[in-house]
Amino acid sequence: MLARGSRESLNVRGAFLHLATDVAAFTAAAIAGALVLLTGWDRFDPLASLVVAALMLTSSWRLLRESTAIFMETSGDIDPADVERALAAEPDVVSVHDLHVWTVTSGFPAISAHVLVAHGADCHAARARLERLLAAQFGLAHSTLQVEHAPPGLLRGELPMVRG
Repeated sequence: MLARGSRESLNVRGAFLHLATDVAAFTAAAIAGALVLLTGWDRFDPLASLVVAALMLTSSWRLLRESTAIFMETSGDIDPADVERALAAEPDVVSVHDLHVWTVTSGFPAISAHVLVAHGADCHAARARLERLLAAQFGLAHSTLQVEHAPPGLLRGELPMVRG
């Protein structure tokens, strides 16, 4: 049951790895104990410990990498610059800024961005088109896009001047 769920949940994968390394440690200790009894050579026990320790380190590496990405709110394997370029290349998009891509939980990346579209463009249609692009091209099924009309005369790639 844990093996199936370990593909979907980081927590279940951690529990599965813990259980698997416990079984490996028990098996290695039993084999090492039997070999010590049969041969009298007492170095089988530390060798078995080293094998189990190596197994734990290698099996936990991916778990540690994924949990660190979540903790640090990184974008994982998704390059935010690629996402920004793809959004900016879409028709009617004038500029993209305040773009953030992060990992919410294992296998669940998210994005938020502020998108300016051409003055006469349909904001709602542009948002829907951009959300489909994000899901299809980058696997970003959870997106929060603030889509607004650019001021008249703003050129593609320019950011509006903020007056304060």
